[in-house]
Amino acid sequence: MPIHLPPLSRRQFISRTLATSAGLLLGSRLESATPAVDPHTWALLSDTHVHADRAKVARGINMAAQLSTVVDDVLRQARRPAGALVNGDLSFNTGETPDYATFTQLIEPLRTARIPLHLALGNHDHRERFWAALAGDAAAKRPVADRHAAIVRTPRANWFVLDSLDKTNSTPGLLGEAQLAWLAKALDAHADAPALVMIHHNPRSDPAKLTLIDEDALYALIRPRRQVKAYFFGHSHRWSVEKDRSGLHLINLPTTAYVFDPAQPIGWVLAQLEPQGLRLQLRCVDAARKDHGQTVELAYRS
Repeated sequence: MPIHLPPLSRRQFISRTLATSAGLLLGSRLESATPAVDPHTWALLSDTHVHADRAKVARGINMAAQLSTVVDDVLRQARRPAGALVNGDLSFNTGETPDYATFTQLIEPLRTARIPLHLALGNHDHRERFWAALAGDAAAKRPVADRHAAIVRTPRANWFVLDSLDKTNSTPGLLGEAQLAWLAKALDAHADAPALVMIHHNPRSDPAKLTLIDEDALYALIRPRRQVKAYFFGHSHRWSVEKDRSGLHLINLPTTAYVFDPAQPIGWVLAQLEPQGLRLQLRCVDAARKDHGQTVELAYRS
């Protein structure tokens, strides 16, 4: 399954932060200030590109500072999300072990706030080094050998998190026959609830630009299964919401790091799972942007 980071216990939080006497006081204050959990709300992040060096800048952006700003914004929400999903490219470029160490430090405030995290992989990650960096979860049983695939169940929908990492630092992604076969079986076994599929790689927008190599096989699998309501992806460092000819919603999550197009936002998405659809709110690192707080309501296909 994707690496799952459970919330830190109060004892873990205290041991990692302050001396015991001061920590007990801060820990009790933290618990009393924690907002109520909304079981239907999720924080969606993608393309964090964290470098081991917190001072590292790429394309004029300090990735660590950006992620910290996003984490703070998640924690400022009036109701605490039930969990957070981070959709790949956690590492800066080639999936180095120290990158993952810094990444886990930066997201630790979410765990301290009792928000579980589910982490997936992108083409700038390295599967074995990622598993080694989070060794406590490396031996977890996986439904697809050598892949990061899992179902994250919620009261109103199920997330199907897939692994499209083919070769580290190589642009195209690949799901593979074994993972697609597992997805088909898993979707059929959970056909009584809406399914939200999350994959790092985006579907191709230009026939000349290959992104997900087995995209056609993926669509042949998910389009006829009407319980699949949306395909969430990252990779392109863009924010967009579209719908394909079958009524499937295609949701491109923004990056928390840097953009290729300066008109694009940097940030994350607050997703509210409704009985018959989704409410998505764009949260920008730059709160002065006119699209900060933009809300899109999507009705599920029947």
